[in-house]
Amino acid sequence: MHLPMYACILPDLSYQFATQEYLGMLGWQGEVSGVPLSKVHSDEVLFELRHGMMLAHSQGTATLSWQPFVEDHTLWLQLEICWNPVAGLYIVNAMRTGQAAGRMLARNPEQGLFDYTPQAVMLLDGDNRIYRVNPGFSEITGFSFEDVVGQGPGIVTNRDISAEMFDHLWQQLMHRGFWEGELWNRHKDGHSYPAWYSLMAQQDESGEIDGFVAQFSDISSSYGDQNRYSHASYDVLTGLPDESMLLDQLNQQLLRDSLGHRGRGLILLHLDVSEGDSGQLITALAARLSAQVRETDLLAVDQQHNFVFILEECPDEMTLEQFAERVATLLQDPVDVDGQAILFDYAMGGVLVENGGISAELMLDRARLVLSTPDSHNGFRLYDAALGSGTVLSRDTLSQGVSEGWLQLRFNPVYSLQGHHLAAAEVSLTLNHPQQGILSPEQFIPQLSRYGLLQDYHQQLERQLLPMIRLWSGFEQFHNLCIRLQDEELFSADVIEHLIRQMVKAGIPPQRLMIILNFVQLQLFPDEIEELKARGVLILLDPQQHSLGRLSPQLFPDMLLLNADLVEQQMRNDRYVRDVEALISMARDHDLEVMAEGVRTTGQMTRLTQQGCLRMSGKYVGRDLTLEQLIERLDLEH
Repeated sequence: MHLPMYACILPDLSYQFATQEYLGMLGWQGEVSGVPLSKVHSDEVLFELRHGMMLAHSQGTATLSWQPFVEDHTLWLQLEICWNPVAGLYIVNAMRTGQAAGRMLARNPEQGLFDYTPQAVMLLDGDNRIYRVNPGFSEITGFSFEDVVGQGPGIVTNRDISAEMFDHLWQQLMHRGFWEGELWNRHKDGHSYPAWYSLMAQQDESGEIDGFVAQFSDISSSYGDQNRYSHASYDVLTGLPDESMLLDQLNQQLLRDSLGHRGRGLILLHLDVSEGDSGQLITALAARLSAQVRETDLLAVDQQHNFVFILEECPDEMTLEQFAERVATLLQDPVDVDGQAILFDYAMGGVLVENGGISAELMLDRARLVLSTPDSHNGFRLYDAALGSGTVLSRDTLSQGVSEGWLQLRFNPVYSLQGHHLAAAEVSLTLNHPQQGILSPEQFIPQLSRYGLLQDYHQQLERQLLPMIRLWSGFEQFHNLCIRLQDEELFSADVIEHLIRQMVKAGIPPQRLMIILNFVQLQLFPDEIEELKARGVLILLDPQQHSLGRLSPQLFPDMLLLNADLVEQQMRNDRYVRDVEALISMARDHDLEVMAEGVRTTGQMTRLTQQGCLRMSGKYVGRDLTLEQLIERLDLEH
């Protein structure tokens, strides 16, 4: 029996708790509560763990392969890291996985494990061609080594599975290094059977992918057992199935749908509530929403504490829309929290799938994409292909975009009410996709990083920004260019060094370059940010309701950012007025300026001015400008 290996990690990068099995795996003796991660792990191991925590904080959950001891090449774990915003901590679950065996198989295929494992194993080269199989492969598939050598894995998989599902699988394999799930295989005699796959990408010493390991087993005998692959896990707050259980059950349902030619619907419901109210409100709503689902349907909670409805026998969009209307009507009634009637905004996105053919993960990703559109706010929108997604762009598409002029420089003007002039601008290099339209950097930079294209992107940023740097000295009142760095860019911020070099050549001091960061980034990347500060770069920080009192001088910000959510929320709810005024007061105590972003109305501008914020960006100040438009406006002011 495998005992659980899990731990809880606080945002200050220290352990709060860990099971004995987790500590035993690490070889740690004694109490771990309050111990910094840096004392438990080496720098290289800590780097991987921090990266996973960063992804979990931004996405809700992250899964990665982890080697806790660099010197021990045999111990590989799968880490599932979840960010719990209610408790304010990271939950790390460590499991020995099939990927670990896959690595051993690829490195030492002559070992008995390769020959005698009951699973089928395929070893593939960098061109995705089979070069070795084990006896279990022939026993399960009916194909001999001679039948498949030099072939792609499609010789054993069922070709009726949609290309879209394989594209999603491939993206996961490229991004995360592995993928697990169910696929249908085709036996040599022609019959189809369900298989449970573990796929893993192999990397050479330089980090380039040079091959793949595919393991699978025939699960026909247990296919009818609903609990075979269910984690049977439930959300602590609501008692509803959690995301892990949701994905297990939905994948099984989609597989059955592909055989029975049925439709299935998914609705994702996000509640726009403050962190303080979210736990009680979600708990209260869970019972109310449960009454809306049929016995054949499923209500679950994902990692971000969004509600997820799975509707069985959903033949068309009208059925999905009618259900969404019932939920919307229910959400109009206030919820009692500590004797106070709470009204809240929400967003709903729906996905309809006919005849299966895609994974549960992709179905949920599509619904999350819908939530990012304005139409879903206090309403309901269905997914359609025209929405696109920055999260599923292929390497070829991104490479084409970087090299063929899809990248466009944009400047979001920052206006000073004190001097009544354009004082700064936020720089972004967007991607103008032929079908999806303008994509912001946060939508595609994670993929650029995973595909090794981030350096090319930064070279384009430097090249397109160079004309502005050369003209900058002529605009004395234009103080700062601001760049919002994504987490992936903080791992290696060479682009900042290159920009500083160009600025110095043009006679511009480095202090006129400002980096926009949030407090979580400050915690996760202290060394990298300290190095940027040492080069003279200024920091514009979104404190995210944290105090600045415990920050070291090397990490102390030069200006505070009032984010667009607070700017908007304080106009609708007096509770957020206190948050805004607390931030401005904190800035005043430390003799810092405040910049408010996302200002779009006269009312917002007036209130912010009364509160003491005199630097703003947003549609009220002006829309995004091209380089030519920015220079033209600066010429008029000067």
